[in-house]
Amino acid sequence: MDAITIESEALKLPEAQRAILVDHLQESLSNKRVTYLDEHLEESKSRFEAYRRGEILAVDGQELIADLRTKLG
Repeated sequence: MDAITIESEALKLPEAQRAILVDHLQESLSNKRVTYLDEHLEESKSRFEAYRRGEILAVDGQELIADLRTKLG
């Protein structure tokens, strides 16, 4: 079976079964991918702590997108 067929069939599964499938697929990925996700999580935590300390400012995502759309036409 190709990936498109598998995806189509997987999307027909109940949500809980899809979640289990996702977990199994993620476990099958290389350690490099897991390391990348761990690094991403650490960076996110670091930025959040800097925000809480007042070292960086937060920008509302929806407002940012709206502003960019306006500026870019």
